[in-house]
Amino acid sequence: MNLKHLKTFLTLTEEKSFTKTASTLNCAQSGVTAQIKALEEELGVQLFERMGKNVTLTAEGKRLVPYAIKMLNLSAEIDTLYQNFSRLTIGITDSIATYLFGDILKEYTALCPDAEIFLKIIGDFDYCQMLRDGEIDLAIVLDIPVKNKHIQVLQKRKENIALFAASTHALSGKHSVTTEDFKTHAMLLPPSNCPYRQLLEQKLHTEGIRPKIALETDSASIIKESSLSGIGIGLLPEFAIKKELIYHMFEKINYKMDYPIYTQILMHQDKWISKNLAQFIDVAKRHLL
Repeated sequence: MNLKHLKTFLTLTEEKSFTKTASTLNCAQSGVTAQIKALEEELGVQLFERMGKNVTLTAEGKRLVPYAIKMLNLSAEIDTLYQNFSRLTIGITDSIATYLFGDILKEYTALCPDAEIFLKIIGDFDYCQMLRDGEIDLAIVLDIPVKNKHIQVLQKRKENIALFAASTHALSGKHSVTTEDFKTHAMLLPPSNCPYRQLLEQKLHTEGIRPKIALETDSASIIKESSLSGIGIGLLPEFAIKKELIYHMFEKINYKMDYPIYTQILMHQDKWISKNLAQFIDVAKRHLL
């Protein structure tokens, strides 16, 4: 059923004149006549009595009015259904969610105040598979460079990985720290599947050093709090301890680490990019330059 015909029908019921209806709808009177005739033929009933210039609804026309109103209202609702709504599901590494995502979210919600963001902390999940399955719209991860034929790397930024400790720790301020120093000092580490932990342990193992692990957790905040308490040496991306370094609550351990670890914005190569997703990507790129 033609919605335009229904709109013309309702306008004619109010104006009770083909001439006035044509003027209201800004169209020719012959067009109004043709639309009403087409609607009557489609329904197989007469909707209006035409007696000279007087136009009144028939009983059949009166029955149609509430249904025509419902259909046009539903059409209007459909038209606005997605105009001010967007739900984005972002897979994200814990440390990025905690220390970098706030500024991204602040700018994005200012641009898209009606948007909804659902964050899924990736942890042990295969985020490439999650992108392929459509479980997440986008991934922001801290990892070695992602190479997957189905996944597009929208942007990547190299991150410094730091060993750090409370300013009172024995290794804080030491001019040169060697792998031997890690034999006796406890370490606070992310989970064993963490890429930068793996790179550190590979280096230590090649030199016959087995780190003394006091704590293993996927929470960057717990690693920081434990290190502040003097329990041991923490291992995190430098952006996670930026404020503490500025205020000398932590000191970086003088042990060289140059690992190929990047913050990366990832998306499936065939992902449809909505207006809101495009805006989110632009904001995230600016903050992760």
